[in-house]
This record gives sequence, C-alpha cells and structure tokens, in this order.
Amino acid sequence: MQLLRGPYEKGQFGTLPDGIKLYTLFKEEVTSATFDVADLRALGKAMMQLSNRGSSALAGYTYLGQFLAHDMSRLRIEGHNQTVKPFTMDVIRSDVSAVLDLSSVYDGAGPGSKMRVENSALMAIGAAQKIDGLLLCGYDLPRDEAGKAFIGDERNDENLIVAQLHVQFLRLHNFFVEKIGAEQPHLDIDALFLAAKEQVVLHYQEVILYDFLYEIIHPSVWKAIILDDKSILWKPKPDDPAVLPIEYAAAAGRFGHAMIRDKYDINRLEDPNIDQLFLMTWSGRFGGNLNRLPAASLIDWLLFFDFPLVTRRADPKRNPSLRISPRVTVDLRSTDLRSEPEETNLATRNLLRGSQMRLGSGQTVADFVIRHFHGELADCNIPIRQLTMDELNLNKPGDQQNAFKCSPALCTNTPLWFYLLAESYVTETSEGIGKLGPLGSLIVAESIKGLLKLDKSSLFYRQRRRADIAPSKKIRSETDRCFLQMSDLILATNPGLPDPTML
Repeated sequence: MQLLRGPYEKGQFGTLPDGIKLYTLFKEEVTSATFDVADLRALGKAMMQLSNRGSSALAGYTYLGQFLAHDMSRLRIEGHNQTVKPFTMDVIRSDVSAVLDLSSVYDGAGPGSKMRVENSALMAIGAAQKIDGLLLCGYDLPRDEAGKAFIGDERNDENLIVAQLHVQFLRLHNFFVEKIGAEQPHLDIDALFLAAKEQVVLHYQEVILYDFLYEIIHPSVWKAIILDDKSILWKPKPDDPAVLPIEYAAAAGRFGHAMIRDKYDINRLEDPNIDQLFLMTWSGRFGGNLNRLPAASLIDWLLFFDFPLVTRRADPKRNPSLRISPRVTVDLRSTDLRSEPEETNLATRNLLRGSQMRLGSGQTVADFVIRHFHGELADCNIPIRQLTMDELNLNKPGDQQNAFKCSPALCTNTPLWFYLLAESYVTETSEGIGKLGPLGSLIVAESIKGLLKLDKSSLFYRQRRRADIAPSKKIRSETDRCFLQMSDLILATNPGLPDPTML
C-alpha cells in the first residue's frame, strides 16, 4: 500500500487536505492507463444502450452501498467537465475521513445542534405529513420550516431511499439511548450520546461486513477475506493512517451504479421512477411545492430487504437490483441541481474520473494480481483470470449483451471500472443472483476491511456489541455463526414492520 505517484507525489503540488488520503493497492508495476477522451465518451454513451439479464441482491443493498460511499469519502474535485487531465492535489478536496464511523449521520451533532433533541442524548427525527394534514412523527429527517434537513451530509437527502435509510440510523441511535439510559441512569447526556453512537457504529460495521458484502461480492472472496479474515492485496497495521484505495474509490466501489432500477415499488401504492426519487426530497420539494415528506411516500422496507420474521397477509413483491453489468443508464440531468452541472451521463463521468485518477487498465490490474498472488488466490479458491474480448464484448458480437462499436484500443486497454462490471456480468454464482466478479470483489472486500483494520475503535478491536438485537438468520455457509442483517436493525426500531401506508 503506497501513496499515489505521478501528480500525487508529495511536495509536487502540496499535500492532500485533512480527511481522505488516496493510496493505491498496487506497486509501480501497474502503470497508469491512458485513453482518448473521445473513446471514453463514446463508451459511456454506448453503456446506456446495453441490455441486461438477471438480478442482483435486493434493492436495499444498492442504497446501503450509496450510504456507505457517503460515509467513506466526499471528494471535491473542481473542473470535472472543464479538464480531462489527470487530477493534482490542488484540485482534490474532502470533508470526511475514510473510516467507517457514520460521519454522514454524526458529523455536526454536538451539544446544541439541531440534529439532536434539545438537552438530550437523542437524535432529532422529523415528521411526514398525512393526507389529512396530521403529522406522522419519527418517519423523516429533521428539517427546518422550509424543509431542508439537519443532517451531517446533505448527500443523504438527495433521493428518497437513502434519506429514509438515514432515518433508520437515527432511530437506531435513539433505540440505544433508551436501552443504555435505562441500565445506566447515572450517565450524563454527553456520555449517554457517545455510548449510543458507539453501539450504532459497531452494529453498522457488522452489517457492512457480514450482510452487505455477503450479498454483493463473490462467495469465495467473502469467505476468505471476510469470514476467515485473510489478506492478499492489503495487510494494514493498526498504527498506519486511514487511507482510501484509489482502485476502490474510482472504480470497484462504483458497482452500485449498474444496479439502479428504472423504477421501484416504494410501498404498495407508489412506484416512482428514478428521476422522481430525486424529486421526493427537499431539493425537489418532495415532488411539489411542499416542505414536508408526504406520508404516502414512506418506504416500506419489506420491499427492499429480507425480513425472515415478518409476514403479512399479502406481502408485496420485493425489488431486486439489476444485475451488475456494463449497462449503466443513469442520466443526472434532472438530478444534478448545480448551476453548472458536471457531465450528466453517469457512465461517462465514471470513465473520465477513472482516467483522471490515473488508474491502471483492467487487463494490467488483473495481470498484476494473478502474477503476484497466484498462490494465495489458489489457496483461497479465488478464480481471477483475464477476460476475453468476447466477455468484454468490445467490437465483438456476443450473446451476453448487445455488441457495440468502440475504439479498438479499448479492447486490450479497458478502463478498470468497465472491466470489473464486465467481469461481474460473466461470473456465475451458485446463489443464482449476480454479484461482483472475483477481482472486483477482492478490491472491494480488502478496501473496506482494511479501513476497519486501520480504525482502532472498529469492531475488530472493540468486541462490545450489545445483545439487544439478535440476528434473525444464519449466513448460508458451512459455519454456524450468525451475523446481523440490515433488516434486523430496521425491525428492532420498527417493531412488527408495519405497512407505512396503513399508519
């Protein structure tokens, strides 16, 4: 693990600002790939036209992934559509550290903050408005009179699903305030707040490792890197500084963009499309000239996660995510509300970002991992290999998806993000749903676990999770161990998981 070379070399352009530090998982042998910008734009446009088949994990994991991304990084890079040159330190900004500490929930929540209940350890939670005008308290983000949310990261109010997911962590905090406060009435407000926060973070970290990653990454990688706690690419030491692998930030960690559906059943009555989800928050005035979230738009989490202990007379059909593949159709034109929006084609934006971050090509990264870690990969049964041109489907007809024309140069020098999406699409798993391929899984698993290893307050060093919430099911593995699911956290703070349209 080392500091990025080239334009990131210390002293050439100053130092990175406090917060996130960008490192590469690989040595100098993985050279930066160079691309023609016109080729990348053509590829990004073509990715919107590809076909897809199958599904990935339930759609809640798509947005839990977005929530995780907001917790890990907040890169501020100026001039995205003004320049295509590699980024230098002087244009990179970040507001958060790379550790998994729920900064998007807790940053700014000090004493006296409007994010908290006055003179209390409780987090403030807002109200949704019913059609008769009555307020349904405890179901939305805390907001001012105009509807703007009081939260640690405004990105968590950019679409309805991630905003409602944020509410669940506020409710979880208050759940632990009540539990801990009842057991330790001597604690003052600040001590009680911190004790509850610690429990929320530890529960969240367990869910990320043993639920989110289990659902997203290749089974062999999950067993080796997460369950058996082995390390191949990255062996961080607790005293090392917290850093974020660039291969994760600019490529592998962006797999969720391919999982986004065109529309979702958010409850048994409403099924907005993806553009409407971005309007059903404060920035879109909740779909109209409103300053409160309509109660009719509350998320029914039964449609987004698996709840083994919850049954209803007529369970609604759950939303699966799209299978992870090179098909990325998101256009941010209607959701990017800045006066001068960046590139609105999300696929093109990601391809340009990877080039500007000086990533190696998919082929170069795969070759490096295979050559340097062949023995470890074999021992862990992780089947990383070079993809063929047919599997990449670049300038070659194939039946996996629609073939498309692109620059011949991209066939053997493929952007890492596209390469990992293609790897996912051609990787079959015994569970019958699409997951990240082995190379993408290895980068994602080692990046997330590595950050937790660098955090001395993480669950790897503080085995103090309370037993208030019991795991509802065993993982599907040869082990008998049980781990918390995101659904367990939601159910604990929403007893019985009532249909929100009946509240």
